[in-house]
Amino acid sequence: MTIYNSNQNNTLGSEPAPAEISKTEISIAKKDKDKNNSKLVKGILAGAVIGGLVTLFDRKTRNQVKDSAVNLKDSSVDVFTQVKENPGEVKNQMVSQFKSAADSLKDAINEAKKLYDRLNEDVMDNVNDVVQISNDTLSTAKDAQKDLASIGSKVKEAGSELTGGSETNRSASEKAPKTPTTHTSIPGSNVGKF
Repeated sequence: MTIYNSNQNNTLGSEPAPAEISKTEISIAKKDKDKNNSKLVKGILAGAVIGGLVTLFDRKTRNQVKDSAVNLKDSSVDVFTQVKENPGEVKNQMVSQFKSAADSLKDAINEAKKLYDRLNEDVMDNVNDVVQISNDTLSTAKDAQKDLASIGSKVKEAGSELTGGSETNRSASEKAPKTPTTHTSIPGSNVGKF
């Protein structure tokens, strides 16, 4: 941690206070920064030039670059000639091309939106169907559990009638066999055990 010293005689810190940095020190720092930046730009440009020259050693690459340059020159001359001869027509042609491209893009966006809506509706309908089927299945399982409990109590009753009074000291739960309990959960639902 550096403690700035506003008094030159005090030896609290080794650096002068920010207010005491001279303008020459600031300009020297800026020149060093500019030198580093200019070296970086020069290095990038030199690397690009060297890389471009190295790629031109290949005959195919040279021919492609030459053909591209000739085609670019020819097409730009044609465009300038058309603009020079009839600037209004070129403007109208460009405007109509942009409008056509915009219309095509709007159509594509509308089609994509329709597709999204249709898929979303179909998927949501299927999800709702699955939820309804799950709820129906759960309801059926709960009804079956109640029916099993009712059957179990009837079996207990029948057992107590068969054994008569000799087992009256046992509790009702000890007399009849236990009904099996089933723990089932339906994936994707908030239903726990029933």
